Amino acid sequence: MNELFDYAPNIHPMVVHFPIAILILAIGLNLVAFFLPQNWWDEKKTTLLYLLGSISAIVAYFTGRSAADTVFLPTEAQSVLTDHADWALWTVLFFGIYSTFRIALHWFKKLETKSIQVFAFALALPGLLFLFETGEYGATMVYGYGVGTGQYLEAEETIAPVQTENADLESLFIEKENGDWVWDMSANSVNDLKEQFHWLEGNMEQLNPTVSIADNQTYLSFNLTDHITNFFVTHSGYQNIQVDIYLDMGSFTGDVKIVHHVQDAQNYDFVALTSDGEISQGRTTNNEIELFDEKEFEDEGLKFVRVVSDETHFRGYINKEMVVHGHGDKPDDGSIGLKINGHGTLLIQNIELSQLK
Repeated sequence: MNELFDYAPNIHPMVVHFPIAILILAIGLNLVAFFLPQNWWDEKKTTLLYLLGSISAIVAYFTGRSAADTVFLPTEAQSVLTDHADWALWTVLFFGIYSTFRIALHWFKKLETKSIQVFAFALALPGLLFLFETGEYGATMVYGYGVGTGQYLEAEETIAPVQTENADLESLFIEKENGDWVWDMSANSVNDLKEQFHWLEGNMEQLNPTVSIADNQTYLSFNLTDHITNFFVTHSGYQNIQVDIYLDMGSFTGDVKIVHHVQDAQNYDFVALTSDGEISQGRTTNNEIELFDEKEFEDEGLKFVRVVSDETHFRGYINKEMVVHGHGDKPDDGSIGLKINGHGTLLIQNIELSQLK
């Protein structure tokens, strides 16, 4: 059900307009009914519309969650998706509770008086704000970033680590004015590793880092002769982030955790990949692991991995496909880095940090 038609990659665009139309109609008729004879339109019909709108909102919400797992989002759209999902959930909860409330009023025969009818109508009005905000963020994703239309995919396809002619002469760890940074590997990458990160477990010498070149691409190689645990992170902390990394675990045995919001060696969030082809997403609190999601993946050489942490939403992508998608409490600001547990050779081609709005 990923592609129903060329213009509709999933079912969400087909159902999302129903709750908007039905719930706006319900509120509109609720108001108009005050000026109509009761035999033309009554409160029971209005309640039925609210109920149908609430049910369609639930369907739209869950099809939207499913749709989010099938698209690769541009960086700028990650926070828009989070806001859209949050407002959609609040819309579902609001109208679900409100419809239940109206049914209860009918059950206890309270909607027969004009004052209660006006009061019930007034309670529905905030729902217009929830509908507007949900639709606004949804429209921004489609018309602002082309999500679901294929437009942004063409632009993202060209994104890849770039080697420069002077890669053997300079550091390619580039920090932007807003604190974002991108690290393309060069002959200076071992020194970049030493300057830009610090260790919570182990040390740099354990990794035996070297710079290697294959197929005209430069890699930072970690050569682990013994099975070790090594944990290094950035000096700075961040809140809502996206981490992109190109890595190759083909000659490595063990697991690699892309860690973020690190407080210390016992408290951090992570996306972990194992050499056995398993990916998991979760949070470590006082060394106790809480898993948000876990799946299997095919480990085929160099791979692109994206990790997103935005408010209470957490997403993990492999080769531009969302693989894990979890939810949890919003973490405190923290650093990002890698936690490596295993032995063999791990290759890293590029790491990029983007802070989300």
